[in-house]
Amino acid sequence: MPHDPQRAVSCRKVGLLLQAYLDGEMPDARVVLVADHLDDCLRCGLEADSYRWLKAQLAGFAADPDQRQLDRMRRFANRLAGEAV
Repeated sequence: MPHDPQRAVSCRKVGLLLQAYLDGEMPDARVVLVADHLDDCLRCGLEADSYRWLKAQLAGFAADPDQRQLDRMRRFANRLAGEAV
């Protein structure tokens, strides 16, 4: 699908959606918008890669991660995304 600048989302918006995107917890229409942005934006793409790496590393520590810790990490990431504007 070709990139449509009129449907583009901002870095701030992607930061707020990134965890849901990486966890597969968002509607298909938004997945396309976030994926397009990550392809086009080096900064956000690197952030997504960092989260993927961290998630893979954490997966090696526990087969069943503590949901409270995951929620805390999401809140922290969302605060960081809000400050990174």
